[in-house]
Order: sequence, then structure tokens, then C-alpha cells
Amino acid sequence: MTLIKVGFETHQGMKREENQDYAAYRPLKNTPFSRNGILMVLADGMGGYAGGSIASKMAVNTLIAEFYPKRQSDIINTLKKSFLKANSLILTHSRKDPNLKGMGTTLTTAVIQDGQLFFAHVGDSRGYIVSETEIVQLTEDHTYVADLLKQGLISPREAQNHPYDHIITRAIGVSTNLIVDHSRTSYKIKSKQAVVLCSDGLYKCISDEEIYNIIQQYSDPSAACRKLVYRANQEGGPDNITVMIALFGRVNAKPNWFFGLRQ
Repeated sequence: MTLIKVGFETHQGMKREENQDYAAYRPLKNTPFSRNGILMVLADGMGGYAGGSIASKMAVNTLIAEFYPKRQSDIINTLKKSFLKANSLILTHSRKDPNLKGMGTTLTTAVIQDGQLFFAHVGDSRGYIVSETEIVQLTEDHTYVADLLKQGLISPREAQNHPYDHIITRAIGVSTNLIVDHSRTSYKIKSKQAVVLCSDGLYKCISDEEIYNIIQQYSDPSAACRKLVYRANQEGGPDNITVMIALFGRVNAKPNWFFGLRQ
């Protein structure tokens, strides 16, 4: 038996008037292609008042609509097409309404099926795998500061408080030439591991080490999510904060999934 418990929490933070983050998860039902699994999606909108929240909702809902009812045997290719569809729709929407010009969003998704994890990603939201011994970031931050760090032009310490850490270099709804990061192959999920999606409002306030430690303290992922959001707000909560955790029990070849459903 495989047990999945899913927790989800979102908050506008301490200094924002609106929450432009948006997230959802859906069960993958029995089909000729898939037994059971779960689709997790998270987006962090940008683009001024209203624009960011519209973009994040459009991105999440488009991905679910494109991926969920017509899953293909090639999960990664289906996810990429879904990202491109969301990108096209948001670009078209922003061009029609001058008030929404410049809106966009991050988009990070994980598909967990038969003990395997696949992901796709654009922007600076993050995906992690947390085991009993470590936390591993699966996604790459698409930011100006991350590029400087990769090139060795700044140190990790300098990156933490860099004045341009808000500049995103890749997002949904910004350019017709969208490049989607994705897993090259599936990751095998092991018992007692957790898959975590979060917006930058979490990891910019608390360290990966603290994220790991809090997740280890709770057997209930909902409680872990609430504590993580609480800690980010304790540290000032300058941005919207969203976190989703899928926690795994024993994994075998004939899964029987148990999960909550929330949006």
C-alpha cells in the first residue's frame, strides 16, 4: 500500500494587500494509461494589482484543464504543451486588456504516479524532495541573481541579500519564446519522502535547512504547511507565501492512494 497525505497552505503575508499566489492539486484517476497518482500545481503571479492574481489562476487552471482529462503516456511532453498553452493564453489576455499589460506568473508542477515523480517549471517558485536525511531542490531559480551565482560572479552569501533578487528572467505570459525546465526522467519516490512546492515568499524568509527541520517534525503535512507559513510571517512575511506538501508512506507496485483535495 502507498499512502499519500497532502497539505496545502497559502497566506498573503504581512505586507501585501492581495494574495497573487494560486495553487491546486488533483487526483489522477484510474485510466488505461494511469493507475492512481496526483497532480500538484503552484503559481506566483506578478504584474501589478489584479494582473498577477489573474495570471496565476489562468496558469494553474489551464495546466489542469490541458493535462488532467487527456493524459498521455509521455508525461513530460504533455506538461510542456500545457505550459506553452498557458503561456499563449496569458499573453493573448494581457494584449487585449491594457490594464493587464505585463502580467505573468511562475508555474511549477509535479506529477506523482506509481511511485514516480515528474516535474516541470518556469520562474522562481521551487520544488523540493525531502527525505529523512536531506532536502534537495529539484528546480532551478530563473532569476538574475541565480544566473550571477551560476556564473561564479557572486557568492551564495552575496546572493542572499542581493538588491536585484526580485528580477525574474523567465516566466509564463512574458514571451512567446518560452523555455520550460523539466525532469529528464522520473524520480523514484521512497517511503517517508515528501514532495514540496512553494513560492519564493517561503524560502526567502526561512532557509532550506529550516524547511527540512519543520517537515521532519510533523507526520501531518497540513500542520507542517501551517508552521512553515507561520515561520515565514514571523520573519517579516514581505511577500505572499504558499506551500504544498505531499508526504509518502510505504511504496510498492500496487499503490492505493489516500489524499485530501483542496484548492
